[in-house]
Amino acid sequence: MPIGLEQSSASLKASQHKMVSSETTADSILWKIFSEIKKSVSIQQFDMWFSCLKIFSINESSITFITPNDFIKEWLYGNYKDIFSGAVYRVLNSSREVIFLTEGETHRQSLASSPDSCGVTTFPGELPTCDWGMTSLNGYYRFDNFIVGPCNRLAHAAAVAVSESPGLAYNPLFIHGASGLGKTHLLHAINNVLLSRHATKTLYLSCEQFVNHFISTIRSNNWDEFRNLYRNLDVLLLDDIQFLENLQGCREEFFHTFNALYNARKQIVIASDCPPESLSSLEDRLVSRFKWGLLCSVDSPSIETRVAIIEKKASLMNINLTHDFAYHLAEHVPGSIRELEGAIVRLGKELKVTRNAITSDLIKNVIREVTGNKKPVSIEAVLYAVSDRFNVSISQLQSKSRTRSLSLPRQIAMYLSRKLTNMSLTEIGGFIGGRDHSTVIHADEKITKLLKKDKNLLFVLQKIESELQR
Repeated sequence: MPIGLEQSSASLKASQHKMVSSETTADSILWKIFSEIKKSVSIQQFDMWFSCLKIFSINESSITFITPNDFIKEWLYGNYKDIFSGAVYRVLNSSREVIFLTEGETHRQSLASSPDSCGVTTFPGELPTCDWGMTSLNGYYRFDNFIVGPCNRLAHAAAVAVSESPGLAYNPLFIHGASGLGKTHLLHAINNVLLSRHATKTLYLSCEQFVNHFISTIRSNNWDEFRNLYRNLDVLLLDDIQFLENLQGCREEFFHTFNALYNARKQIVIASDCPPESLSSLEDRLVSRFKWGLLCSVDSPSIETRVAIIEKKASLMNINLTHDFAYHLAEHVPGSIRELEGAIVRLGKELKVTRNAITSDLIKNVIREVTGNKKPVSIEAVLYAVSDRFNVSISQLQSKSRTRSLSLPRQIAMYLSRKLTNMSLTEIGGFIGGRDHSTVIHADEKITKLLKKDKNLLFVLQKIESELQR
């Protein structure tokens, strides 16, 4: 039942009964559709692209499926929609439009519309439920398809340990890092492992869902149901905790939920865009509790990890991408894993339309589209801008001197050159004093870390970028 809808006690019970019936119908229809699809695809293809799907709604003209993320949604639209249309026709004996939506999209639809809309059968999306077998919708996110590198090794190891010994390994486990680096993947992977143990009561949800459920409970005043749902869990996985910052009443309720679970030695896993001490609006008592267990970060992936991610995603999509082309993509696409996935999806679409082999020009076109067709910047312009801002000469930036007053501006020049120009790592290093590509990688990683701590430096670099791209 979509959280946020006001219902009387009698109508709530009727709606819950209707939902159970709808779930049974949805499972039956989905199983039949899957049986038809299996006739047209290999076992490997089915496991990768179809097994993680659920039905969201069916009406007289369409059927809507829930996909775990945009990556799978785009790939299904581009490659398997005809297969779905045929399977749906054979199962439902009528032609219906096939629609794919992500979990977030179905959640927003659920909140925006009534479940009793005429002619529509709506099935539960990713909302909290006491049917523990229905708590995970993202079977695509597993440990075996998570690319491990120096940027996320600790977080991955801790997540695996928690999935094997919930409540005993690290409690709470607090994973933090910028958006698109794999935090949600790890939370879902933990959840999927635990769901295979049917006796474990585990619930993954976003902070937005928790807040919506809290607001709904204020309206219905059904606090016993709300508290029983969360405090009887074996494992609670809460994503994007930073959204609690400005919601005092909700923070208070979560504080007591946290205490109840922790004191009962139940596992708590939390993900955030920033470390606990940066959540300035949260009370000290809550921040201190986040530090009781293990804090670990996921950072921007190194060039080697980005190459591995691109090669893995390309392989899953049956794209024959050479290591050189993967490396070139990794060099020029920003560090977010989500953006790397987007680049591979776009490459797949280009290949499907043109049916040509992968070329340097095709890779460059994909890079331009993914990075937003920004104005190309020359390395000379970058060096001039850095030279002017930090009051050092271009010859000093290109010199062999390693004095502190020169090393930081030089590293900034390498960072900006990598981000704004189309030059390779080797070309950038060669132009800035005949250095090799590893020096450029080190400079990029160092400046990236500095920017997370130094807001003044972040402002200066944003201003330089803006001026260079005018």
